Amino acid sequence: MDPFVRDTAFLSTARGCGFAVLAIVTAMFGLVGTPILSLKFGGVAFLLTAAILILKAWQAPQRPYKRTELWLLLPEDRRPQAHFAQAVIAAARTEAFYRFAHIAATLAALFLTSGTIAPLLIAN
Repeated sequence: MDPFVRDTAFLSTARGCGFAVLAIVTAMFGLVGTPILSLKFGGVAFLLTAAILILKAWQAPQRPYKRTELWLLLPEDRRPQAHFAQAVIAAARTEAFYRFAHIAATLAALFLTSGTIAPLLIAN
């Protein structure tokens, strides 16, 4: 696979995930008065984000390559040839979705674990 296509797929996915992270972190700051609830909210929200990314990875091979943001971001001279573009674009998008799903799941585990352990460490 062309590294440029892979990098562009990561860029496209990172931009979408960045907006999700911004929304989650903003909501977590809104709950800062109850830090344990904020951590648990962040964990559940990142878990939902990971689930959505996994679903998008499953659907990537069926999505027509010309209807993807990745295709639109690629300069015309860097686009794969039509006879194998579907496979290349789908593979790059699937890889990017799974990579970001892994990151989101890791953050979810971190926040949920912190939200579960924090009450045990705080002396009442």
